[in-house]
Amino acid sequence: MRVFAQRTQLTLDLPELLRTARNYFDATLDVQSRSDHAPDGRDRVEVLLCNEKHGYEGRLSIHTRWASEHDRADARDAERRGQAAGMAALAERCPTIWDVEPVGHDSELARLNLCGILAAAALGPVLPDDGSTLYGVRGAMERVNRLLAAR
Repeated sequence: MRVFAQRTQLTLDLPELLRTARNYFDATLDVQSRSDHAPDGRDRVEVLLCNEKHGYEGRLSIHTRWASEHDRADARDAERRGQAAGMAALAERCPTIWDVEPVGHDSELARLNLCGILAAAALGPVLPDDGSTLYGVRGAMERVNRLLAAR
C-alpha cells in the first residue's frame, strides 16, 4: 500500500508516529530496525504494530521515496474507480510516498491500522495495492473494523 505524505523530507518522524499510534489508534509501534539513510534521504523502518484491544499484531516495513508522476496517475485512476472525490487532488499535494509492506506473516489488520496511523501523520490518502480507490484515516479504520467483524 502507498500512503501519500505532505512531508517535504523523506525521513520519518518516529516519535510522532509512536505518539499517533498510542494516542489515537489503540495501537503500539515498536521499532524493530531502521536502515541508514540513503544519500537522497530515503528512510526504511521496520515496525511491530500491536493492538492489544483487538488482539492482532504484524511486522511491517515502511519505505519512503519521492512521489512520481506514475504515483499521481495511479491516484487519479483510483479516485475515478472508487468515486473518492477530491482524494487525487490531495495526493497531488504530497511530494513523498510511504510504501507499507508486510514482513513475514501478513496481517492485513495490522497493515491497514498502520496505514491509518501513517495517513493521520502524513495528511495524505492511502492507495491500496489493487488501486480500487483512495481513502484516508477513516477509510483505513473502517476496513479494520470490517475485518474484525468478520472474525
